[in-house]
Amino acid sequence: MMAENKSLAPRITRRALIAGASAVALTGGLRKSRAQTALESISVRVDFAPWGVHAALHLARQKGWFKEAGLDVDVQDGTGTLNTINLVGAGRSDVGLVQLGPAAIGRSNGVPVKSIAGYLRKVDLAILVDADKGPKDAKDLAGLKIACFAGSTAAPFIDVFLHRLGFERGEGPKKVNFVMVSPPSMVSTYASGGADGFMSLKEFGEPLVMKTRPARSFLAANYGIAYPSYGLMATEETISKRADALRRLNQTQSRAWGYILGDPAHVDEAAQAIIANRPNSQLDPEILRAQIAQSGEFFDTPNTKGKPIGWQSPEDWKLAVASMTEAGLLKETLPPDAFFTNDLIGS
Repeated sequence: MMAENKSLAPRITRRALIAGASAVALTGGLRKSRAQTALESISVRVDFAPWGVHAALHLARQKGWFKEAGLDVDVQDGTGTLNTINLVGAGRSDVGLVQLGPAAIGRSNGVPVKSIAGYLRKVDLAILVDADKGPKDAKDLAGLKIACFAGSTAAPFIDVFLHRLGFERGEGPKKVNFVMVSPPSMVSTYASGGADGFMSLKEFGEPLVMKTRPARSFLAANYGIAYPSYGLMATEETISKRADALRRLNQTQSRAWGYILGDPAHVDEAAQAIIANRPNSQLDPEILRAQIAQSGEFFDTPNTKGKPIGWQSPEDWKLAVASMTEAGLLKETLPPDAFFTNDLIGS
């Protein structure tokens, strides 16, 4: 199912690569001075068990780039995006690597977090169906059974997604039957034939089932739904008090993602870094490579092309606020700049 490694990683723009190279120079320039001082500890909690979107964190650790930046980074596995958002908001971890749309929802509910860098800036939410036997067009989803789970960050967008397709939730003509299952059983329910499809993230879900029941994705982005995917977030207090450390953390992640996506051969190196840092997790390198490569598909929107890795578009955030408001997810009306800052991103 997997192509040769040379075709895995999409190329990113020249300007973005230059920005990544600038991060290399910045971190390299800091090397000698940082070596004379103690490393600054910082904890980064991810969304879930190890998977491809964590590649830049593990690669930076494996290659010693955190140390070059004067940082001692504790990469903590998570138990879900929402749990990580709440733990960072409560000060239990310094930084979270999560989907930034749900982080904004948390902010509107009073969790004092803000995005400090956006990496996967295009929404990756999708309905995945059987690649061979499933519908070729999202307009043909009527009558199908789609698995999801109630605590999923995707669940709040089900009705908006279906409305854009002209469907309702339920059984019968012009309806799509969404069934809620436990998080661990969602993918297995689909893979075993217990559902016609499942709702997840394309770069997460497609690789997971590529060896059991290959899937095709219908992306929410193609139907007018917009919100940012993976990036780093922290509390406003941490942003204020630890701006320099967060800026250096962003520099290492820009450097790592530029390295990974700038050369297809580096995708496998990044996958191996995850495995090396999580040797007991029984990870499949082929799945990790596919997840990392597919993550590159979501790095740019029309408003971010040519911008530095991690930079977030105010226009994209306006669209995200509109989508989340339509879905009834924002409890408080806030301006887009309440949810993000580019102050910690290199020029």
